[in-house]
Amino acid sequence: MHFIAKMIDHKVLRSVLLFTVTNAAAAAMPLLLLPILTRVLTPTDYGIIAMYSIVITAFGALTGLSVHGAVGMRYFDRDDYDFKRYVGNCFIILTLSSLTLLGLVAVFHTSLEELTKLPAKWLLIAVGVSAVQFVLLIRLAIFQSGKRAGAFATFRVGQAAVDGTLSLMLVVGFAMAWEGRLIGISTGILLLGLAAAISLALHGYFKFVPSREYMANALKFGLPLIPHVLGGMLLAMADRVMISNVLGVAETGIYMVAVQIGLGVFLLADGCNRAISPWYLEALKKNDSLVDVKIVRYALVYFIGLLVFALTVGLAARWFLPMLVGPAFVDAAGLIWLIALGQAFGGMYLLVSNVVFYKNKTLSLSLVTISCGIFNVGLSYLLLNVVGLVGAAQAYVIAQILMFGAVFVLSQRLRPLPWMTAIFFLRKARVDGFAKEADGS
Repeated sequence: MHFIAKMIDHKVLRSVLLFTVTNAAAAAMPLLLLPILTRVLTPTDYGIIAMYSIVITAFGALTGLSVHGAVGMRYFDRDDYDFKRYVGNCFIILTLSSLTLLGLVAVFHTSLEELTKLPAKWLLIAVGVSAVQFVLLIRLAIFQSGKRAGAFATFRVGQAAVDGTLSLMLVVGFAMAWEGRLIGISTGILLLGLAAAISLALHGYFKFVPSREYMANALKFGLPLIPHVLGGMLLAMADRVMISNVLGVAETGIYMVAVQIGLGVFLLADGCNRAISPWYLEALKKNDSLVDVKIVRYALVYFIGLLVFALTVGLAARWFLPMLVGPAFVDAAGLIWLIALGQAFGGMYLLVSNVVFYKNKTLSLSLVTISCGIFNVGLSYLLLNVVGLVGAAQAYVIAQILMFGAVFVLSQRLRPLPWMTAIFFLRKARVDGFAKEADGS
């Protein structure tokens, strides 16, 4: 194991641990609530909660037009920009796009109600919540790019704490059922979004001096990502919409429980990616063959670790799920290993997609994501009608594997990395290590 220990940068490792612990803590509140809420709420209630989360994510792609990602990337080029003015122009884009979306939802609320099973009131609230979430994402992007894991952790854990505490109080204490949970989710985002706005204002980021160049630059990054985000939704969330419309909202609730537990794999991957990506982007800029080998070594260890963790979660689920959730949700046990495995491949995709973002080929990434998302929808519909609820999980795994494979090939075309060389060196290091041990004996 010495060769692995040598290649791990301790600063990166500490950052990985802090981001991972932060994500775990942010996810811990909903998981801690799971034993309580699944005994108070019905599967139908859980289905409605799942649909609200999907709507916020969908609206989030349109409020701000995904330009918060441009802020994170331009942070590394801030010597070439008036960075605070750049951020201010992103907020101008947010204002205009959010007002447009609000008008569209108001006009088409009837059709949206039929599709999402949510009342019009909550669809309109979701627009406001997604707009405020954009502010929070801007603040988090700057923290992440600046490697300020502690500040990032404060906001992420704070949001989860407000969300979970208020949800528990409203659902259990005031018997508000699914609506109490929706209020908790919304309030967590709104309060921490307000805190993010105050923090940004104190640091001078609300520099509202319009710049056609800056807005065009941000939109050039963000607009091609909208199909990417929507494609990601088709991959990660369309299954719940399909289940609601094919099998019923109650089945969506059971599936949602499996997703929440399997989400632990993605949270680990997301934490690692947030910590590693600033180092990763800086390393890619060096164009150094030895550094490239080190990048691939990290990736190989990371991929194997994710897959092992996913399979462990899936195998353990059948034992711990009956203790964790109410009797109405135990059917989720057979779905968890599939969802966890899909999340592992999703985490592997996150790492290789950094190369695509680095090369600013977001349109190519969008084409891959939307294609895999459409494939997932078609396969989910087919399998849901053939094998039932487990078909959605099977389609999800297959689509995630395809997306990882496609983006891996794309990233190699944009910025080749020495995967075969690194694998050979890794094997050689092991052989050399065994040889040294033999000589020592």
